[in-house]
Amino acid sequence: MIGGTLKKLRDDARDASLSPDGSQIVFRDAVTRDVWLMGSDGQQARLLVKPEEGYLLFKPTWFANGRRIAYGNWRIADGPTSLVLESRDTKGGDPVRLVSNPRLIDFCWGQPGRLIYTVGEPPPNQYESNLLELRFDPDTGSPRGSPRRLTDWTGFSFSNPEITADGKRLVFLNDHWQSDVYLGELANGGTELKPLQRLTLDERLDWPGGWSLDGKTVLLYSDRNRNFDIYKQGAGDRNAEPIVAGSQEKRAPQISPDGKWVVYMEWPKVAEGGALTSGKLMRAPVGGGPPETIMEIKGHPGAPDSAFVEETVGGFPSFRCPTHAAAACVLAEADDKQVVFTAFDPAQGRKNELAKVQTNPHHTSWDLSPDGTRVALSEYDFKAGDIQVITLAGGASQKLSVTPWAQLAGVAWTADGKALFMASFSSRGTTILRTGLDGHAKVLLKSSWDIPSVVPSPDGRYLALGVMIANANVWTVPSFPAK
Repeated sequence: MIGGTLKKLRDDARDASLSPDGSQIVFRDAVTRDVWLMGSDGQQARLLVKPEEGYLLFKPTWFANGRRIAYGNWRIADGPTSLVLESRDTKGGDPVRLVSNPRLIDFCWGQPGRLIYTVGEPPPNQYESNLLELRFDPDTGSPRGSPRRLTDWTGFSFSNPEITADGKRLVFLNDHWQSDVYLGELANGGTELKPLQRLTLDERLDWPGGWSLDGKTVLLYSDRNRNFDIYKQGAGDRNAEPIVAGSQEKRAPQISPDGKWVVYMEWPKVAEGGALTSGKLMRAPVGGGPPETIMEIKGHPGAPDSAFVEETVGGFPSFRCPTHAAAACVLAEADDKQVVFTAFDPAQGRKNELAKVQTNPHHTSWDLSPDGTRVALSEYDFKAGDIQVITLAGGASQKLSVTPWAQLAGVAWTADGKALFMASFSSRGTTILRTGLDGHAKVLLKSSWDIPSVVPSPDGRYLALGVMIANANVWTVPSFPAK
């Protein structure tokens, strides 16, 4: 490779795996998200596996003998959590299930007929994991016997495990993820962002939800007490103050337009692998007092107690409350093909349906304009940065693009409603953009972090960012047991 010449084989290909004899490559199409096969020269590409509706395929990998291909199959739609490792022959037929475990994280091959895989621990230690093994028939892919636990370590995460060809040494990434809220002060009319300051100082998961109407206090949700609860923290304070705590899962706090309520979403705890088909929109008095139910909401934005940090932010259902006192809050609920926007009042509950948008909810972010009249939607696309602005009163929609910026993971309106903030992902981190409704984008920040959450203050002074941070080291087990 050193001194060699690179040759492009194919666009929009991800998770590529070379066959043992070097003649074929299996990969996942970044656009259609199907699994494909092609020759090692990039020719004769053909579809191998197409995911069922509501499912996501990941990490296609060859068996050591080259006769079968394994891949993960993850249910991402409403319903019981399902995560299966299965295999097929090289023609895409004869599907055989190897492992079914809702806490499956990663896998690799040991000696022929030996699967090593990573499973997350149950809550409250869901961000830790351990290794299991399973023997199987390398010709048919059928399991032989039951899985066996190999490690019972605490404080570890076994990511990206690999074993040397002789099966004697295991290497893995021990990574620990957290998220924190950072604040950046906006300058020059919101077109510049001053250096970021860290607001949350614990080493757990912290995500910004909204702001107080005066722009002095951030509302956030955090699992610092092993459960997602609602907090508030002043822009210049070092500690957060709890607002609502309890055994339920709580997310995304925001202030009601009249400033009287903290509005948030809540779900009950369920048994492992269980489905959360509905939750509640809740309200708690700003001045303190017991929370009250506003109304029922459909679905859950991710898998309950997921080991994946990115499952704890964004998604559907979700809601936004405008800063104009006379405007209604808006709830977004989704199925596999569309998002439905509905008006609601924190005191009176659900009102009328506002709009339906045909989109893939699993790759869509949105925000409500400060006056409550428009919705901006961005879709996570590897090749384009397209935004759709919809007028909720039924007027014409507008489309704009910030391409070549792509992989838009978050969108938010500026305080004056005249522009948008966006988070654009890449392999090098996240770029925070500010774009006018003419599509002209200006870079505010380039960061090596993943930043999926962008929340501007209503006075236009600050930008709160939800930042994902990894602390990772490579470890090795030099005498990995063969039995």
